[in-house]
Amino acid sequence: DAMDFIAGYTVANDYAIRDYLENWYRPNLRVKNRDTCTPIGPWLVDAADLPDPMNLALRTTVNGTVTQSGNTRDMVFDVPTLIEYFTSFMTLQPGDLILTGTPDGVVDCQPGDVVITSIEGVGELHNTITAPTLP
Repeated sequence: DAMDFIAGYTVANDYAIRDYLENWYRPNLRVKNRDTCTPIGPWLVDAADLPDPMNLALRTTVNGTVTQSGNTRDMVFDVPTLIEYFTSFMTLQPGDLILTGTPDGVVDCQPGDVVITSIEGVGELHNTITAPTLP
């Protein structure tokens, strides 16, 4: 009954700043957890409005060039399996997010680049890369 506990779906883009990377396949906290590096939205689509979340097209463009293309049916683990796994060792609360991964296609973005991440039936997340501000 895992799907009964999903409120909805949104788009997320968890950027990695690869200035310090211990292991490509298991990025450490410094690479994936920086201020402003996980934009989400722009809205939440009610779960009832997506009858088949395991068959949605995924796409990312950088400056209009497709850099990632895939489908949720290609996920290694489906959403119910992820929920079952996570709840085996942690408590999920209303409002918690599970980011499920991305198709292949790493791009070295630079300040000024426009990144659009889209999920069929959910929407598009538009971001412009900015340079870090110095203290």
